Amino acid sequence: MKINKLPAGTWRWLHMNNARIEQEADLALCQVAIQCPDAIVKTETSEEQLNQIRTGMGEDMTKLLQESKTQAICFTAEEGVKEAAPVTLSFGYQDTDRKGNRIDLYLKENSEMTVVMDYHSSEGTGTAAIQTKIHAEKNAKLKLIQIERLGEGFDCMNDIGAYCEDGAGVELVQLIIGGKNVYMGAETTLAGKESDFTAAIGYQVTGENRLDMNYNAVHEGKKTTSSMTANGVLRDHAKKLFRGTIDFKKGAKGAKGDELEDVLLLDDGVQNQTIPLILCAEEDVEGNHGASIGSLDDELIFYLESRGISEEAAYELMAKARLKAVCKKIPVEGLRAELNEMLDGEEPVGEEQ
Repeated sequence: MKINKLPAGTWRWLHMNNARIEQEADLALCQVAIQCPDAIVKTETSEEQLNQIRTGMGEDMTKLLQESKTQAICFTAEEGVKEAAPVTLSFGYQDTDRKGNRIDLYLKENSEMTVVMDYHSSEGTGTAAIQTKIHAEKNAKLKLIQIERLGEGFDCMNDIGAYCEDGAGVELVQLIIGGKNVYMGAETTLAGKESDFTAAIGYQVTGENRLDMNYNAVHEGKKTTSSMTANGVLRDHAKKLFRGTIDFKKGAKGAKGDELEDVLLLDDGVQNQTIPLILCAEEDVEGNHGASIGSLDDELIFYLESRGISEEAAYELMAKARLKAVCKKIPVEGLRAELNEMLDGEEPVGEEQ
């Protein structure tokens, strides 16, 4: 199957236009531990409005989950409902598991919802495939937090598709610190005027592991805004490919999009690839992209060494700081503390909770 396809291809010999993987459509349903506030409606039927939403990983991912006959779980915030307590979804995997899930999030006009999705596993090997689709009506606001901390033998495919009407907003927070072969995709269609998408992504890839990412902000409405920021750390012989696209469609007058990646390379054996892409079919727009790749600034190293911190310790300190900055955005106190302990090295990634 072909996933994480760039909206506009680059040179084929670079092998960066998409990812090709082999997956059989025989995924079982992962039993998710759910905590849902009373104000949020939970059903086991997919909303029709969400079926046609495009996702970051693409049609092959949708087909995989449909052919595996996974049942979607839908969480709905009714009109005017502004729920502060988060919906929490805990996905637990055991050795040899091959499981898939579809999650639908439907926010009606002037509603607000926060959703926390946590993927964790025991030691061993397996596959986790999750697709989340979002429809945000006029002035609705969603905060979606996803934590990927699977064991090093697990493959993960995490797919997101969102559609925003006038004034709607989706805030995505992702912490990626586990897994063997990890594929992350997200596409948000900003259809309505002054709709907004923000993404804050923190990742760490170690060993021989691989992270393949594809994030698209599609600006269709007037005065739409997007901001995608990825801060990462690569260690050992890890491989990472980040695709970030801002796509200004005809008619998206006054739209603005920003994307920035800052990746810290801690070892010579890592392989880092980044494709920042801006597509423009409208003149009255503003798009910015940038990437900072490599080592810490010499002045920062000098400052830290002058305070008794060695260069090696300085790199470790800054690596943890990037990931902990994302942890601060997680609204569940116990989970946030647990992740901070994990990042401090007190508990191995992949340990089942």
